[in-house]
Amino acid sequence: MKLSIPIILFITSVGALMLSPQYSPPASSAQVLAGIKFENTTPVDESYRAEFDRCDAHDKFKTQRMTGFRKCSGDKNRVKALLKFPNGAIFFESKLSLDIDGSWKACNSAGSTDQCPTWFKWRNQSGVAANVDADKYPYVAIPIAGLGGTNDPEFRDKTGVNKGDLGVVVFKDKVVPVFIADGGPHNKLGEGSTALLKAIGEDRCREWRDEHCQRIRDVSVAGGVLFFLFPNSAIPDLTPENALQKVRDEALRRFQALKTTP
Repeated sequence: MKLSIPIILFITSVGALMLSPQYSPPASSAQVLAGIKFENTTPVDESYRAEFDRCDAHDKFKTQRMTGFRKCSGDKNRVKALLKFPNGAIFFESKLSLDIDGSWKACNSAGSTDQCPTWFKWRNQSGVAANVDADKYPYVAIPIAGLGGTNDPEFRDKTGVNKGDLGVVVFKDKVVPVFIADGGPHNKLGEGSTALLKAIGEDRCREWRDEHCQRIRDVSVAGGVLFFLFPNSAIPDLTPENALQKVRDEALRRFQALKTTP
């Protein structure tokens, strides 16, 4: 009996630590995050989050070896936290890699992993015009694609976020409203448009011409980028003309609400 008590307590303590990891955001973002109670969050799924660490270290996600553009070791995810607030908002900290899908370059001079189409399509538009221009709209991509391009809904199922949902990206003292307009590999987290990187002060365009990026420097922001995503927040009447303003107003309203929610 004397031996069993400390063993039980030890297991309970370790279990509690695994369920409630302590997270502290970067000090450089402290001012814009004032009032947000990270201590009230719960992990989305620590074993799932740890798979991004595994990919960073070993280019392996779960039981599958990642090769080619799916390898993580050369562009680490650096997912330090994947958390849920009491109101359902999702938070994660990671790197931020560049997504130029929907841009002039992706549609006219694409690289090996670039695509003209974006996951989100503007309503009542067709062809190239239906895609979200990465050069103009700050957007993020979430993991949706399994090996061979198959649909992998795991991130969506675990977080509740989906195509068109709104969010806010924080880097140092920059706060940028975004929406989910694209999808990427299931083992990569932390990806955003050319316009997003420019808005956080990390412009990756080497040559702008007529508001379109002609040449890029495809280097990620290595870490410390904070993503707040709001499930079931998609705006049904979003258009190319009203998107910047509507996304800004509603995403910032929801972000401010995190500062006043217990």
